[in-house]
Amino acid sequence: MTKVAIVGGAGRVGISFAFDLLVRDLVHHIALVDINQELAEGEALDLTHATSACGNCKITAGGMEECEGADIVVITAGSRRRADESRLALINRNVGILDSTIEKLLEINRDCLLFIVSNPVDVLTYRALVESGFPRHRVFGLGNVLDQYRFRSLLAREFGWNPTRVQVMVVGEHGDNMVPLYSQAQYDGVRFEHIEGLDMGRVQQVFEETRKSGAEVIRKKGGAGWAVGSAISRVVEAIVRDTRAVMPISTNPDGYLGIRDICLSLPTIVGKNGVEGYFGVKMSESELAGIQKAAEVLKATYAKIGQEE
Repeated sequence: MTKVAIVGGAGRVGISFAFDLLVRDLVHHIALVDINQELAEGEALDLTHATSACGNCKITAGGMEECEGADIVVITAGSRRRADESRLALINRNVGILDSTIEKLLEINRDCLLFIVSNPVDVLTYRALVESGFPRHRVFGLGNVLDQYRFRSLLAREFGWNPTRVQVMVVGEHGDNMVPLYSQAQYDGVRFEHIEGLDMGRVQQVFEETRKSGAEVIRKKGGAGWAVGSAISRVVEAIVRDTRAVMPISTNPDGYLGIRDICLSLPTIVGKNGVEGYFGVKMSESELAGIQKAAEVLKATYAKIGQEE
């Protein structure tokens, strides 16, 4: 029996996740927490109407009190960048929203797993770790899970593959410094390097498309929803079912690969306790260098919180 509370649950990402979670029939209680409580109540009622088709799940809505008793609290609340706004201004605004949310959460629930989805996810995940005081294994972010699924799907479209059979992990920063692990990439169990006629130049072009695809979705429809909702659900599924799946969620390595004092995505074992450890992957020198660069960029960004550009 699992309860999931979604802070920002009436927003595009939050409600897309809630619906995907309901369809997967993974949990017994979904709580929508949103500043617009009437909208959250309307969404909860709409989801309740779907339970007879999807599964026996209680759907509620309200304020932060809905986080009481939640096993997993997922934070999707945050703002998108305004046209005239600097990236750092956006970061500071979303840090403020996160800090306020964490402060309220600590009064209600100190035992949950804390799952950050709001952007910039790596910076906010580390901030959540610092502000909550929770142990490392209980604080993590979506990281590059969505980027990984986007890359796999776009590769399948490009080469006529089955998207569910593409295996390639994306690590590092959820942003410009994301790193594809080509050294481990496979299609249906066959390494990319052994696929006859596979043009790695085309593969890299698809990765560049992946890197820009989030902005493209924002430009065309205002923001991501379905894919990110599904990605969040897959992480929750690994926790609820204790699958110990290897996923590129954002965590604090605390010295692993020599990285400290920031969160970023690495091949992470996800199970009932949240972060169960890291899966040892033999990476190329360029891949390791890319991860180290991502860590340094993220640390520099985190150090600017509270400053003005």
